[in-house]
Parts: sequence; C-alpha cells; structure tokens
Amino acid sequence: MNSHETSKLTNILKQYYEKTSEMIMFLNSDGQIIDMNKAAKKVISEENQESLTHAICNRCEGYSNEFALQSCRDCFLDSSNVGNNSFQVFMQTTNGSVEPFTATYQTISEEDDIKVYTLQNVSPQIERQQKLHQQTMMQKIISAQENERKRISRELHDGVVQELLNVSVELRLLKYQDDIDQIKSQAQGIETVMSRLIDDIRNLSLELRPSSLDDLGLNAAFKSYFKQLEKNFGFIVHYHFDSKDERFNTEIETVVYRIVQEAVFNSLKYANVDSVDVHMVRERDHIEVEIADQGVGFILGSAPKGSGLGLYGMQERAEIVGGHINIESKLGKGTNIKLKVPIA
Repeated sequence: MNSHETSKLTNILKQYYEKTSEMIMFLNSDGQIIDMNKAAKKVISEENQESLTHAICNRCEGYSNEFALQSCRDCFLDSSNVGNNSFQVFMQTTNGSVEPFTATYQTISEEDDIKVYTLQNVSPQIERQQKLHQQTMMQKIISAQENERKRISRELHDGVVQELLNVSVELRLLKYQDDIDQIKSQAQGIETVMSRLIDDIRNLSLELRPSSLDDLGLNAAFKSYFKQLEKNFGFIVHYHFDSKDERFNTEIETVVYRIVQEAVFNSLKYANVDSVDVHMVRERDHIEVEIADQGVGFILGSAPKGSGLGLYGMQERAEIVGGHINIESKLGKGTNIKLKVPIA
C-alpha cells in the first residue's frame, strides 16, 4: 500500500471514528482515557475523563450475565486478562437515562499498552426481542386458555348438560304418574341426579377459581383442592408446607396454584399411581414447590399430555412472574417437577 492509499485509508478511519454511533475510547497503560469520539461523550462527560475505571463505574448500572440481570460479578475491570469477547453493560447516559450496551475491551498495541473500550447501544434490538417474546408468550397463553375453555365446554356438555336432560325427562314423566310410590321413587332418582350435578358444578367452580385462594391464600387452597381430589378420585396427595401461612402477590399465588394443580392432575391421569408428593417451602426471597410421583414417567421431548396448560407450557406461565421450572422424568421411575418463583 503506497503513501496515498495509506493517507486515504487513515482519513476514512478518522471519519468513521468521528461519525459512527459506536462509542470508542482509547486508554493508556494507567487506564486513563487519552481520546474518545463524539459518540462516547453521550456516556462519559467531559469533566469525568480521568480514568476508565472512574468514568465507567460512575456510569455503570451493572454487568449483565446469566446469574442476574444486573450484577458486578466478573466485571471486566477486575480481570487481569483483557480478552476480545463482547459483553453487555447497563450505562447511565449524560441525559440521565439507563440504556443497555454491547461492550468490548481489548488491547490494540502490546508495545505501548494501548487499549480500546467500545460501546454499542442495543436498546432497539432488545426492544424488538422483548416485543417478539411478548407476542410469543401471548400466543401461548391464548392457546392454553382456548384449550382450557374447550375442556370445560366438553365437561359441561358431556356431564352437566346430559344430567340436566335426564332430570328434564324424569320431571316430564313424573306429571303423568298417579301411583304415589312411583312418584316417590322417581323423585328420589331426581334428587340423586341433582346431588351429582351439584358436585360436578362445584368441582368445575373449584378448578376455575377456588374461593379459598382469594380468601385464605395458597396453603388453604392447596389443602382444599387436595382434599377434593381424595374425595372424588381416591387420589392421595402427601402435602407438606414448611412455613407459616402467608399471603403473596395475587399473580404469584395464581401461577403457583395453577402449575401445581396441573402437575398433580397429570400425575393422577397419566402416571398410573394412587398418590403424589407435594412439598412447598418459602425461602427468604422465593417460593419453591416440588411435585414428585413414582409413576410410569415419560420421555422428555415427547408430545405433552394433560389439559390446557400442559407440562411444557408450565414454564411459560412461570416466566410471567419471573419463575423457573425444572422437569425430570424417567420411564418406570416417575416424574419430578421443581418450581421456583421469586417473591422479592
């Protein structure tokens, strides 16, 4: 490359340095900022340029990693080896807003120990990603709601409506009876059918929204639901709650209740067992629930079973409140589901 080409390339690079939206800062061996472009001044103010450590720490809102949204764990400033990997930081700009940036920190001159620190604002990308995630979540929630409505519709049609038709027929026949004993017998039959109807409707109401959940909280709602399962199906839930009764956010209580309800009912329907263990504990900043059966198990990744929500849809519901689900299952050895939901 001749001198003219070199000069031309240098001019192009200089224009890029001044006009790019990427924030670029050059540092000497002492970590002092020796130069930065116009874009970088949106984050590092003119009066705050003594050193990168001082400038960045005054503006940094945390280093993002897989352990926490914002944390100073493994901060690049504390690293003895300067790598070429990019990472994400949350920086306060000079106008006071906190924005996410993709950052790099690397050595460009070993001889002079010159390093470069770059920041690229990724707010638009994160916003698009969040919108896409929200849309996906909404689609899954709507699908789960529609499946649940279909199930309830079938139960109403096949159970409640059919029983009501039977009652209607019996009442029509009753008005043509003259024999008092026959009337009493048919009235007794109608009373039996109505009793079953009341139980069916009460069970549906309990599935839709147990009043004990709103009035008394998770512990009472679980006790009521598990008692109903034993009464209706002979299915025993060994339930343990290692804490005192406590109320949580309504959304958290609903999510935990629905996930446990689905997990227990799946054990009842598919695990080929007559009991399941449910253990709930309230830690300092989260709730943990474990649902375990010793049933037939299933292969992870196979088509999910169950009503509406399903085993694999549980994670989406847990994510609504920042929770996480871990599912383990082995054929012939049973299924273990662990739910962890933050309450801070």
